Amino acid sequence: MSDIAINPVTRRVQFTGNTGTGPFAFGFNILTSSDIVVFKGTTKLTLSTNYSVSISANGTGTVSLGSALISSDVLTIIGGRLLSRTTDFVTAGDLLASSLNEQLDSNVIMTQQLDEKQSRTLFLNPGDVFTDLELPLKDARKGKVLSFNSSSGDPEVTQQVTGAAVNVSAVSAGGNATGSVAVSGGTATFALGIPTGATGLTGATGQAGGGLANVVSDTTPQLGGNLDMNGKDIVTVSNATIDLAPNGTGTVVVRGNTNSGAIVFNCSANSHGQKVYAQPHSASVTNTLMLPAGSDSVLLSRISIDTLTNKTLTSPKINENVVVTATATEINKLDGAGILKQAGKETIWVPASAMYASTTNGCSAITQVETTALRPDLKVLDFAAAADAFAQFAVAFPNSWNEGVISYQPMWTVTGSNTGTMVWQLGGVAASNDDTINVAFGTLVATAAKAHSGTSNDLMVSNESGAVTIAGSPAAADLCFFQINNDASASGQTGAARLLGVKFFFTTDAKNDA
Repeated sequence: MSDIAINPVTRRVQFTGNTGTGPFAFGFNILTSSDIVVFKGTTKLTLSTNYSVSISANGTGTVSLGSALISSDVLTIIGGRLLSRTTDFVTAGDLLASSLNEQLDSNVIMTQQLDEKQSRTLFLNPGDVFTDLELPLKDARKGKVLSFNSSSGDPEVTQQVTGAAVNVSAVSAGGNATGSVAVSGGTATFALGIPTGATGLTGATGQAGGGLANVVSDTTPQLGGNLDMNGKDIVTVSNATIDLAPNGTGTVVVRGNTNSGAIVFNCSANSHGQKVYAQPHSASVTNTLMLPAGSDSVLLSRISIDTLTNKTLTSPKINENVVVTATATEINKLDGAGILKQAGKETIWVPASAMYASTTNGCSAITQVETTALRPDLKVLDFAAAADAFAQFAVAFPNSWNEGVISYQPMWTVTGSNTGTMVWQLGGVAASNDDTINVAFGTLVATAAKAHSGTSNDLMVSNESGAVTIAGSPAAADLCFFQINNDASASGQTGAARLLGVKFFFTTDAKNDA
């Protein structure tokens, strides 16, 4: 090749975050394609098989890969010319400038390669002082760790640490903490001396088993987590009182395990005088919970107790205005036959299959509609959009119903893509034993307009209606008749609305139907 100048550059270049096959340029000079070595990550690639080299006139060039990089790959190009002499000068032979230049270029290239390689090795600072940098012999190095002498800084080997042990001892209170380490047989043993009372010490001096004897010296002890009693009791001496006093507006809460734990107030045999009481700010005690004797226990749930004597609960208060009287049998239902039911708002579902078209101005008869084979089939009543149509049904509400107003929530769908609204109306009348059924329904109460989604067979759930007053003065054990219709004048639906059923909301005032 033509004569080239060898630039004073590092014979190494790296590429990170690249994709594709290149070309990837290098700025140091080479004489042949074999004068470089290419690595992808730590894997050495093979010339011609994995990459090709293009050399420019000045000896620099590019590398093109056979397979593309990904962004996490690191591509490294370094000088790789073999350390050999390629030109031989014969005595009395021609001394050509091209041969001299090639040999000198080769020597500079190999020197630069060695310099680049040396830059990736450990070396001493030129101003450092040393005596002997020779490594110990192989047999002395086996299974050891290379270290440096603490005085001379020369290399030496030390025992490899494969295990550790800690010995803790107590230092007198107020003393300085101590610590040391010794290595023997591959085990590093740490010896720690901690002053008595310091954080981290396993126990006080003289305490059997290393346990904490007391916290008398700490007037404000604090926990870093939950206090686990480990099956033990909190016991006082000299008739002392255990005072659980939260600061500020805190509350003392006593609760059993979330799943099955219980809170039991237990007195010793024949000790009726023992009490659990709530003490007001005044000196006298007015709220007292008397406990039974022996092995009997009392289970309380979500009530504030004024007085409990011999299994009889007298005037517990749910709040300041409501007073309840209950017996032990009623309270024990929490522990026996299930929890007591809480009166309040409940629901009843009436499907369209339990309804029928009114004789006058009736909707379509009940029909079964298939959505897709082996998917939910629908029992529906179709209400045409052109005029009001009516359906009827009856409900016998539970005896726990308070016979007051109710509300309802229609559930419906549309086969088609119409997005018009639907307004439903409902009225009811109650009939007692020996009453005539031939009476008018109560005032119709409408739901708010609900727009269809526009997707065929989507379930639409109308908003819960306002209060519906059932005519006929409802009483316990009545049968209530209802009439429901589409309000065509208020609706914007152009296709038939398909009623799936109605959810009723009603209020109970008793725990069961007895």
